Amino acid sequence: MAIMRVKEMRELSVAMIDDKIKQLYTDYSKMKSQVRSGGAPENSGKMHMLRKTIARLETIKLQKQRGDAVVKAAEAKAKPIVKPAKSEAAAKTAKKKAK
Repeated sequence: MAIMRVKEMRELSVAMIDDKIKQLYTDYSKMKSQVRSGGAPENSGKMHMLRKTIARLETIKLQKQRGDAVVKAAEAKAKPIVKPAKSEAAAKTAKKKAK
């Protein structure tokens, strides 16, 4: 179960992303201190999800601050790679090998 979906993260403003990062980091710190004091965490997988979500939010925040084209590329679907056309010499060589 994801804490936040990437689509939801991208819709947030930079200020809201900062607030969310602080909130998640506080939750992470509480869980970490609980583990260090010898207790068992309620949900051990949640610590991993919190770290990953914080990293994703930091990345999206940086992209929004820079105004990178990476944001547009991430939202757009990948285009198939188009192979370049063969030169005339390569086409002649291919014909000779085919015979």
